[in-house]
Amino acid sequence: MKQDSRIIFKKTDYNRVLPAWKGSLFLFSLLIIIVLLYFLWQMRQLQQIFLTHSLEQSKILASVIERNARSAVVSQQTIEKIIHIFLGSTAKFIDYLDAVEPFSESELLEFALESGLAGICIVKQSGEYTQGPENWLDTEIISCRTEDQILKHLPLKHLFILNLQRIEAKGCIILGFAAAHIEKMHENIGVSHLLESLSGLSDIKYVLIEPGINNKPGTSHSPDAKIKKYKNIQVAETRLEFGKDMLVLGMDTKHFLARTRQLWNEFFFFSAVLALFGIFFSWLFHHFQTGYLTKIREIERELAHQREDAALGRSAAAITHEIRNPLNAMSMGLQRLQIEADDLSDEYQQLIDDILKALKRTNSIVSNISQYAKPLTPQKKKIKIRETADHILSLYRKKCEDYGVKIDCSIPENHEINADSGMIEQVMENLIKNAVEAQSPDTETDKRFIKISTDINGKNTKISVENSGFNMNISQAREILEPYFTTKTRGTGLGLSIVQKIVYAHQGQIEVNVPEPGIIRITISIP
Repeated sequence: MKQDSRIIFKKTDYNRVLPAWKGSLFLFSLLIIIVLLYFLWQMRQLQQIFLTHSLEQSKILASVIERNARSAVVSQQTIEKIIHIFLGSTAKFIDYLDAVEPFSESELLEFALESGLAGICIVKQSGEYTQGPENWLDTEIISCRTEDQILKHLPLKHLFILNLQRIEAKGCIILGFAAAHIEKMHENIGVSHLLESLSGLSDIKYVLIEPGINNKPGTSHSPDAKIKKYKNIQVAETRLEFGKDMLVLGMDTKHFLARTRQLWNEFFFFSAVLALFGIFFSWLFHHFQTGYLTKIREIERELAHQREDAALGRSAAAITHEIRNPLNAMSMGLQRLQIEADDLSDEYQQLIDDILKALKRTNSIVSNISQYAKPLTPQKKKIKIRETADHILSLYRKKCEDYGVKIDCSIPENHEINADSGMIEQVMENLIKNAVEAQSPDTETDKRFIKISTDINGKNTKISVENSGFNMNISQAREILEPYFTTKTRGTGLGLSIVQKIVYAHQGQIEVNVPEPGIIRITISIP
């Protein structure tokens, strides 16, 4: 049994292969997403650090305010104690002097001025009193009750008053001390003034104390920091317990926002760079992969053509061997019959002529198939194109005259190419034959033409055959070079395919154009 040694080529499905440019685009898109996630994480960390810093600032300010409040309280207590001692000593001295000799109002006024007092009032047991200066103390305040014998602050009158029981006699002595300067001092060292001063510092928008937040027993509030709107600007507000109250601090976020904008700009710039690189490399991969796939498809197409040519060559050899011998025998027999049989009627003579023509056409088809199938090896030499064209045109000139086709051959006499003369002659014959047979009866007689021209472009010589009678569209024009494509009822469709094969064997190119409707131009380029 004979083993099958044929090589089977499997067609590659390129649509299932992931293109490199898509992989590159996916990779760069993934990188951009990773950068975005990292950026968002970085922004979150930056915000947390900023809020933590703001909270630490709040704790420092709370400590400063607490220390200042304690200092203010201690200062207030110390000053009041000094005033109490001063007024107490002065009251004892006045009590002693009044026991020796009672004071008059004028004397009390002079003593008060000399002692730096706002006023002095000596109240007797009977309720009568002597004061200086006059009316410095309201009548309803003048009393010797035990509960009134403490140092009092009268904010509306800006006074400190001390009511002390007399030792030398019955009654009491009431002394007044001016409190305006002390009140001013307390105002300057007080918490309210400190909060106002802190609010005027750079990066601090406001500092305030909300009272009564933690009055309920067992309630507590953890330190809190967040970014919020304040007077149409963003601030970092922190809330911190301050005794039974709540300390609220609003920090300016301009540095944080500036850093945030900088990070956004860096992110967009880096993302744009990544996107540009991604697009560039994707385009580059797409360009190279498209070229590579195109080359692979061309190689596969060439291999397919070679396989077809090989199969056709084997078939053509068998057809040529098996068909030509019977055709030759039939042709020779009919020719002998036509010569020797003198008594044949005209009808039979015409029948023999028709059979001979059919045999000739069949032999031509076999020859075309054989010629298309066999490999071509050009034997190159210098050829004058004009001579070849004139020779072929002479064969078809009578038919052109019958069809009313105008021939225009504008090939210079000195134009030469280095090619196989027999092959180029066949190329010219096939092109001119197709041009003649393409003439349509529907085309006006004065518009029927065949134009042959040449053009030298560098090292290449272009030969163009342009003719009327083309009745196909542009898409069909691209198919006329394919094997077995024909619009004729008696054609093999191999004429232009053989032309293309001969041109390719000479390392040349062939091009089909439709310059205008009804006209076709076939151009071959031979190096």
